[in-house]
Amino acid sequence: MNKENEFKDANDYDNTGQSALQKGDFEKALEFFTKSRQIFSKLGDKENEAFQLANIAHCYLNAAMPDKALEAYKISFDLLKSVENRFGQAMVLNNLGHLYVSLKEFDNALSSFQRALEIYDALGENREKGLQLQNIGSVHRDRAENKNALFAYFDALAIFEKIGCKLDSANQFANIGYIYAVDRKINKALQWFKKALVLYKELNEKERADSVKQNIENLSRYQDT
Repeated sequence: MNKENEFKDANDYDNTGQSALQKGDFEKALEFFTKSRQIFSKLGDKENEAFQLANIAHCYLNAAMPDKALEAYKISFDLLKSVENRFGQAMVLNNLGHLYVSLKEFDNALSSFQRALEIYDALGENREKGLQLQNIGSVHRDRAENKNALFAYFDALAIFEKIGCKLDSANQFANIGYIYAVDRKINKALQWFKKALVLYKELNEKERADSVKQNIENLSRYQDT
């Protein structure tokens, strides 16, 4: 079989895996992503092998096998680093960060998100940079480091407002409101939740709007005098 046919087979396996993934059949998806990865590895196509490893990691996560997911992500990162695909590296670091959060390994999560942030910053990927700041803020929130969480959320908000990402901005309004609520700064919390509510309604984000509205109603009972 020539390389062109092998490449086609690898892509066909990937497509079948993606289809299985959409149907929630993670075992079948894993099988076909693994076949695709094996072909790309044989062809010496490190970049596509890395992307298949990221798919494989996703399957392991959904099968509650975080250790295997972690291993797959790390190999994927090393392959992308070897071919100098910086955007891909940042993508994997983002995924690693979320995996570490689920494992409550917050130091590793912060390190992964910070490294992703630095790459996106160097690449001029502003929205992705903002999302990493949001991730960093949420790790600090989970560790009850509220001051640091606010710094990160405000930095993220500045980026999203500058580039006109309304939904991302609304999410930061809600994140900031949450931190102020935890700190029992009720008036400030209400101020930010109300800003989030206005944007969510404008964007027809009903579920998020309803959630924020409930927060507002709950906090209004304890509003500062």
